[in-house]
Amino acid sequence: MVTFLLFLHIFIFMYFLGTPYTQQSYKVSESFPYKWINKKWKEGFHVTSMTTTGSRWGVVMSRNAGFSDQVVELDFLYPSEGIHRRWESGYRIPSMAATPDQAAFILSFPRRKIMDETQETLRTSAFPSTHVKKHYIASCVMVEPYAD
Repeated sequence: MVTFLLFLHIFIFMYFLGTPYTQQSYKVSESFPYKWINKKWKEGFHVTSMTTTGSRWGVVMSRNAGFSDQVVELDFLYPSEGIHRRWESGYRIPSMAATPDQAAFILSFPRRKIMDETQETLRTSAFPSTHVKKHYIASCVMVEPYAD
């Protein structure tokens, strides 16, 4: 598996062995690569990682990611209504990223039913230390934190 981070215009790649992914593809672009993602969805890929720096987007898509369907909620504000509507239909957020003027949330429908999984998002202007500690004590896992 490959995931990468764009940080201050520097690429940081992380490689993992032993993942179920059979093939991966990535794209870096100056705007959200919605057309490329749609093309890859048709080829059997799903978004498994996203990152941003400034206005640039980096997206990794993988085959055999364990999803039967995937959608993107892209907005200039936090797309709360769309996320909640998808959650009610069984979708979950495996990845999210934002630029100073856009936020993208990938919502995926898992191939297998996930038992008792609850997701929560939080928007705040300062790092929510107390909130994170409370959820850590409750054995919750933080996935894909981002700052814009």
